[in-house]
Amino acid sequence: MMANRLKSYGFWSLLLGLLLAGSACEKKMSVPAYIHVDSASLVTNYAAQGSASSNITDVWVTVDGKNIGVYELPATIPVLASGDVKVQLQAGIKKNGIASLRPIYPFYTSYICYPQLERRRCDTLRPSFSYHTTVSFDFKENFEDAGVKFTAMDSSKGMSKSGDNRDLLVIAGEPNHYAGMITLGSGENYFEVETNSLLERHRTYTFMELDYCMSENMEVGIYYQLNGHNIQSPICGVYRTGKPNERNWRKIYINLTEAVNGNSLVSKYKVYFKAVKSVSDSAVFLFDNIKIVNM
Repeated sequence: MMANRLKSYGFWSLLLGLLLAGSACEKKMSVPAYIHVDSASLVTNYAAQGSASSNITDVWVTVDGKNIGVYELPATIPVLASGDVKVQLQAGIKKNGIASLRPIYPFYTSYICYPQLERRRCDTLRPSFSYHTTVSFDFKENFEDAGVKFTAMDSSKGMSKSGDNRDLLVIAGEPNHYAGMITLGSGENYFEVETNSLLERHRTYTFMELDYCMSENMEVGIYYQLNGHNIQSPICGVYRTGKPNERNWRKIYINLTEAVNGNSLVSKYKVYFKAVKSVSDSAVFLFDNIKIVNM
């Protein structure tokens, strides 16, 4: 009888030991390492690609080929891996400035690195992205050259340039002498301007990048000719950034893809900006680093 009890006790002790060992092993394996990404930047060849201005709001994270998730910056990301790993980050943006639409921006390359992670330790990454070599720039306006690449429509107020230091968006290492400007005075209620040249339709992605500072909301869209008619296709609103005397610059990525590719009979188009003033006093609209990019 005693021998049987000892055998039973030994069995249950062994089983309990195995369970505790398994639990400890599982607990050890669930202790993560951490990756911290405070912000992300863009690197460009200014002459060919324009400004390095960007607004990367998120990173899409892959570790050793496994999708970890999407994180709004700044972010501290737990990773259930250690040692030498391959980390791939892809840049996420707010499409059309909408917080609920946060895709990977298809024109930027991935950032890849091989950190040696350690459980409980936090490693900081400072990703920088660049444009894919296949990206084309159909339109660039940084307002540093002579003239302005936008034309006033009908009796609208036109776009000019401001060289006043308080009106400029300053980015280190780039020429920052002028910004595009439209000012609506007390007797001026609206403006509408369009690109002064026709743009070629592409069959893949087309986005507009725009730095802006505005005291009123604005509409962005495209015009195209179809069967002898000038067709207007609004795309999105761009919202005010502050009062006329404030200079709060922001950046937006506007998806032109559906509007440009929506009709197979359309081969060329123009982009327009327009706004109607909602106040009786003046309104100020500032622009810089406007690009239309394609892949």
